Amino acid sequence: MNALKKLLTIKVGGTILAIVMLFVVIIAIISAITGVAMGYEESIRQAQAVRGSNTIINNQIYADRYRSILNKHLTTKGYVSLERLIFYLQRTHNVLDITTLSNEEWEDAYLSNLNTKEKQMIPIKTICKDLKKDTTLPKFTVETGFNDSGLIIDVIDLCNVDGVDIATSNDYSESYPYLPFVFPLQNNFVVTSMVFESRNVDLGLSGEAQENVNFHEGWDFAVPIGTNFYSMCNGHVSNIVNTQFNDLSYKQSGNSVGNYISVNCSNGLKVSYLHIQANSSPFGMKVGSLVREGDLLGRTSTTGLSTGPHLHLSLQNSDGTYLDALEYVNFNYKKG
Repeated sequence: MNALKKLLTIKVGGTILAIVMLFVVIIAIISAITGVAMGYEESIRQAQAVRGSNTIINNQIYADRYRSILNKHLTTKGYVSLERLIFYLQRTHNVLDITTLSNEEWEDAYLSNLNTKEKQMIPIKTICKDLKKDTTLPKFTVETGFNDSGLIIDVIDLCNVDGVDIATSNDYSESYPYLPFVFPLQNNFVVTSMVFESRNVDLGLSGEAQENVNFHEGWDFAVPIGTNFYSMCNGHVSNIVNTQFNDLSYKQSGNSVGNYISVNCSNGLKVSYLHIQANSSPFGMKVGSLVREGDLLGRTSTTGLSTGPHLHLSLQNSDGTYLDALEYVNFNYKKG
């Protein structure tokens, strides 16, 4: 009798254990599915938030190839933003991840968005109208999602803004805008970091300081130490800072501030030039000095939070928001 009770107890206990394990497995599956769904929705939310701040989510996957195109065509043909390039390639090839396309397809898209005589991006309304009437293009069906590496890729639609069809809207023009700035370098240069790039630069920093370095709010142009740079605009000098009197990178100098000069332009924007040589501005230039576009401002170096010789260029509006400086540069400008 006792043996029978023990046997029954074991069977009941085993049954209960099996039920509990099955319940745990079911909960785990539900949690996993829910977690994936929640993760996807959170990724989409983050992508949408990033799109609203003039940056492109996971833009590091485009950076190398995009920089190579800029270094080939920027000064001779003009500037096309990364946002425009991604939009055009996604739309014309019906793909989510444009890194799967060839270098030739990237370059063709870049040049297709330029008026090389004006050296400007073709107005987006013109592009949207052309895309709309091109019956040879594949139907556009892709949506925001993940690429093969598990990175969220945002679909960019520049032809529709808040439900408005740019191609037919009277609020958008096909005229070319006036571009107020000149490029600050006359020598050859190499684009090494793009505006709003998510980077992984090792400066031995930690926490917020390293995050600030890795999110790049301006453009970097590699040039030899001592290269002259010039004012992009008419305005006045709003800041001159000299804290480092050698041409050493941050890991050698330990100086996180370095040297820089800022100019408040007459159109309300502010241009800053960072990592420059100490006291390299022309004699007598000080805060408040008036400058005109093309005036010499100083010489380049590698001071402050820098890994090598280059000019860092950033543009801000009146509330301090960073902008893409190259969208304002007239690459047709010729110095007298």
